[in-house]
Amino acid sequence: MSVTPASLMSPSANEEILPPEVSARSESWLTRARNYPVFSRTWYRYRARAWMGTLIPALLLIFLIDAARGADWRTFFVVWIPLALAGTGMHLGGAALAVWVRQRGYAEKKEWRCLITVLCAGLLCSLLLFFAARQATQQLLHYEAPMLTALKLHYSGSPDPAKTTAATPAGNWLSEFKAGFEQGLQDGSQNRAPRPPDTAGSDFWKGFYIGLVLSSVCIYLSGGYDLWLFSRQRNMLKVAQSKRASEQAQAMQRETELRLSVLAAQVEPHFLFNTLAGVRSAISTEPARAVAIVDHLVDYLRATIPQMRDDGGSVQSRLSKQLDAVHAYLSLMQARIPRLSFSVESQIADAAVPPLMLISLVENAIKHGIEPKVGAAHIAVKVSVIAIQEQPMLEMRVEDDGVGFGGHNSGSGIGLANIHQRLAAMYGDRASLLLKARPEGGVAAIITIPLEKQTEAA
Repeated sequence: MSVTPASLMSPSANEEILPPEVSARSESWLTRARNYPVFSRTWYRYRARAWMGTLIPALLLIFLIDAARGADWRTFFVVWIPLALAGTGMHLGGAALAVWVRQRGYAEKKEWRCLITVLCAGLLCSLLLFFAARQATQQLLHYEAPMLTALKLHYSGSPDPAKTTAATPAGNWLSEFKAGFEQGLQDGSQNRAPRPPDTAGSDFWKGFYIGLVLSSVCIYLSGGYDLWLFSRQRNMLKVAQSKRASEQAQAMQRETELRLSVLAAQVEPHFLFNTLAGVRSAISTEPARAVAIVDHLVDYLRATIPQMRDDGGSVQSRLSKQLDAVHAYLSLMQARIPRLSFSVESQIADAAVPPLMLISLVENAIKHGIEPKVGAAHIAVKVSVIAIQEQPMLEMRVEDDGVGFGGHNSGSGIGLANIHQRLAAMYGDRASLLLKARPEGGVAAIITIPLEKQTEAA
C-alpha cells in the first residue's frame, strides 16, 4: 500500500512504499530500496541486504582466485577481511545513524544539520579503519612486511639460520616471531629503491587521480549520494503533494458544480412549472392523481435535500440513500407522465458510492430519452456486483427504451462529462462510464466503480 506525499514527509510513514510518481518501481533485490523513503528503516534493510549480497560473493570469489593461484591464505584474512569491514562500516554505519536521526522527527533545518553531521562522522570513522587497513595492505604486499615474515617463520617452523639468532630456543614461538619481525624490517628497508627525480611530477598526478577516485568512492559509499537522493526525493514529494492538492481542489470544484447543477435541476422553473402544471390540470379531472403528484414531490424533496446537505462536503455517499432518491424521483415522474413505468433493483443492500451520480443518470434518461418519446416508456435501474480481473466491482446501470442516440442528446452533455471527470479524479482507470445503444431501443448508461465498504451510519 502506498501513502500520500504529505504523510511521507513525516517519519511515521517510514515503512510505506513511495507513491508511483516518486518510486523507482524496481523489483530487483539490488535496487528495491529505492522504492522506499531514503533513511527509512525499510530502505536501510533492503540496502543492507543488497550490500551484503554483493560483498559476500565478491569475497568468496577473491578467496577462490587466491587459492587457485597458490597465494598465502593468511593474506586473505589479513588484507581483504579488514577492507571488507571498513567498506561495510563506511556504507552502513553513517546510514544507520541517519535512520536514527530521521526517526527523531526534527524540524527540516535541524534534520538536515544532523544528517550531514552523522554521515560525516560515519565517513571519518570508516576512513580511519580504511586507511589503517590500506597501510597494512601496503606493508604486507609491497615490502614483505615484518608481520608476514614473522608469521611465515612461526608457521613453517624452519626459519633461515642466517636470518635468525642461534640463541632462539626451538619451540619458543615468541622469540621466533620477534626475530622474524626484526628481519622483515631490515629486508623492507633494503628493498626500497630510490626514485629518480624526474618521476616526481608523474607520481604527484598519479597520486592525485588515485586520491580523487578513492575520495569519490568514499563519499558515495558513506552516504553522499543517498543525501542527494534524499533531497531530490523530498522535493519530488513536495511537488507531488502540491499536484494532488490541486487535483483535489479541482475535484471539489467539479463536485460543487455538479451539486449546483443538480440542485438547479431540482428547483428550476421548468421542473417546478411542469410539476405544478400537472397538478393544476389534474385537480379538476383527476384529483387523486393531483394529490399523488404533490405527495411524490414532497417525498422527492425530502429524500434529496437532506442528502445534498449530508453529502455536500463528502466524496462518498450511501447507495441506499441514492436508491431512495431515485425511487422518489421516478415515482414523481410516473405521476406526471402516466405512460412511464420503472423498476429499481439492487443485489446489494448498501455500499459506498460517489454522491449524486445515480440520480444524474436517471434525470438524463428522463430528459433526453423518455420525454421526447411518444407512447409508453420504461426505465430500469439495476445495481449489481461483478468481478473484473478477480476484483469485486459495483455496477450501476440505468436503461431506458426512449429515443436513444438519435434524439436530442448523444451522450456528451455537461452532466455526463462531469461524471467522467469525477470518476477519473476519484478512481483513475479503475472506474468507467459507458453509454451504449440497446438492441430493443434506447440507451444503457453503466457506471462501474470498485466495491468499497463503508461504516454504517449511526
